[in-house]
Amino acid sequence: MPLKDIMVKNVVTASPEETLESVVKKLYSRNVGCIIIVEDGKPIGIVTDRDIAIRGFGKPPETPIKEIMTPKVITIFEDDGIFELTKKFRNHGVRRIPVIDKNGKLQGIISVDDIFELLVTEFANLVGTIRSI
Repeated sequence: MPLKDIMVKNVVTASPEETLESVVKKLYSRNVGCIIIVEDGKPIGIVTDRDIAIRGFGKPPETPIKEIMTPKVITIFEDDGIFELTKKFRNHGVRRIPVIDKNGKLQGIISVDDIFELLVTEFANLVGTIRSI
């Protein structure tokens, strides 16, 4: 199953020049744990609520988010599958990965929690099948 079929398509984004205050407000109002920093539609960084708490603590609200973001964002292609995704989660120690197209443009995001939810549903389907046999 390609990731484009299961990814979250409504990704909250910000430009690298947006302020710490603006990004915090987006995190809060959209109830998300991360924001993808984009330039020309391509992910160039990621900011998590943990990044805000650790690297943003004590910084002025007008600090550009590029000073807080993790600049080397791990990405995965929309046509890749769950196997490639779980390897990236494990190898890079991340919980969220932006999904890109062949041109590097942001298409969505997928998290460990999204995969857990998918697997729980699939296991429930299998249990239903076993019980009906």
